Amino acid sequence: METITTYYNYTFSIWLFDKDSKKQEIWTRQAIQIIRKLTVKFLGFWTISKKNLGVYTHEDWTIVSEPSINVNFKVQNPDRKTILEYVENLKKQLNQESILVSYTKENVNFL
Repeated sequence: METITTYYNYTFSIWLFDKDSKKQEIWTRQAIQIIRKLTVKFLGFWTISKKNLGVYTHEDWTIVSEPSINVNFKVQNPDRKTILEYVENLKKQLNQESILVSYTKENVNFL
């Protein structure tokens, strides 16, 4: 029997350069550990993938090319407060100006 369930698929794009120095202060392996710890605490069902390079424009219009990480997770009933708290914790611990959050609503089959 096929089961179709509606989920929200969230992606968090996290660039790794420090917002003040505009260079990488926390190395990728350490950043993944921080992200993993916060993701387990706030989200649950997720995957982390490293991207090779991201381009970001700071509030002062400085453009940098930097390593980045994506966190993806699926949830049936997203809790906006939890998601915002997760993002604020990531920004603080990684000293980020912003984190790109995108989501789509999709039907998922468990076969």
